Amino acid sequence: MKSAVVAALAGLSFTTAWAAGPNLVVNGSFEADLIPLNSWSIRPTITGWVGAPDIELQHDLEGNVAQDGVQLVELDTFYNSAMSQTLNASGLVELSFWFKPRIGWGAGTQGIEVSLGSFSSVVMDTATGIGPTPAWQRFSTQVDLGSSGSAVLRFAAVGTSDMAGGLIDNVSVTAVSAVPEPSTAALALAGGLGWVAWQRRRRPG
Repeated sequence: MKSAVVAALAGLSFTTAWAAGPNLVVNGSFEADLIPLNSWSIRPTITGWVGAPDIELQHDLEGNVAQDGVQLVELDTFYNSAMSQTLNASGLVELSFWFKPRIGWGAGTQGIEVSLGSFSSVVMDTATGIGPTPAWQRFSTQVDLGSSGSAVLRFAAVGTSDMAGGLIDNVSVTAVSAVPEPSTAALALAGGLGWVAWQRRRRPG
């Protein structure tokens, strides 16, 4: 019986889940600086973020409804613009944000570059807001920030500089850690070990 249990242990497999920590981004849904309904505001900074040179906040403007809360950011103010914040972070993190093209504007004007540490990617470089109302889409990836302790998160408009850029909302960066979870085989083994213990109790003294 012991050899059977050892054999089962040798064949045991585990799956890996990722446990996410709290959001490291300050004001990731852009709700901290509330502006009136159906309005926009261009500012050099908003809570948590620094513009380069400025940032455009919108509150349900021209049908562009926020993905989370009531406000969003557009990155193309009077020209292509950018925004960034420095995060206290290291190790493996998950970067996530939501994006969509501005309604009524065509391809080539909506592109947004996102970077975090050494990671960089462009979204919506061919997206169009002409036609059916565009839906929010989620971008998510894991980034290894090493042991630096800090990293710059940056979004920049990279399409045509024409005062109409892509929209961003619900930005998050969370630390992740591996958590082993027993697979179905492990659960079966647990049942088998229980059966072995029951058999031992049944043996005559």
